Amino acid sequence: MAKVVTRPQRFTPEEWKLASKVKHKNTERDRATAERLILECDRLDQEGRGTVDRTLADVNKKLDQRLDHIKNWKGELEVKRSELAKEIDATESYLVRIEKRLQSLQDNLHITQTTLANREKRYDIDLVHDDVQKDLIMEISAIQGAIALLSRTIEQTKEQLR
Repeated sequence: MAKVVTRPQRFTPEEWKLASKVKHKNTERDRATAERLILECDRLDQEGRGTVDRTLADVNKKLDQRLDHIKNWKGELEVKRSELAKEIDATESYLVRIEKRLQSLQDNLHITQTTLANREKRYDIDLVHDDVQKDLIMEISAIQGAIALLSRTIEQTKEQLR
């Protein structure tokens, strides 16, 4: 069922003054609470700003330190890169020298083998197995050993360069 709306009752001036005082006290209490809340918010704001400023300063300091470290590392890497480039150039020069020595040894081997072959073509009494022939055979063996050693050295140098 529907309720009947009744008019509010009338108050006496004393009741009105009392209600007004209660509202005034409640308003004052609310205002004081609001002021305390504003002061607390301001304090927290200042505290937060201080924390942010300290954190920002710390982060900036750490970033500057990190940047200095990176610059130092970059400098060290550039020095190492320069040293490595010099070493590579020296190794390439060394490789060219070894290849020239190998070619020279192969030429010497060819000459020694030709000399030995010419000695083998001699006839009858001139076909002698003397000290010179022994030395030629030893020289061929030594040259072949040196050629093998230089060939291995060339391969190792190429692998090192790679």
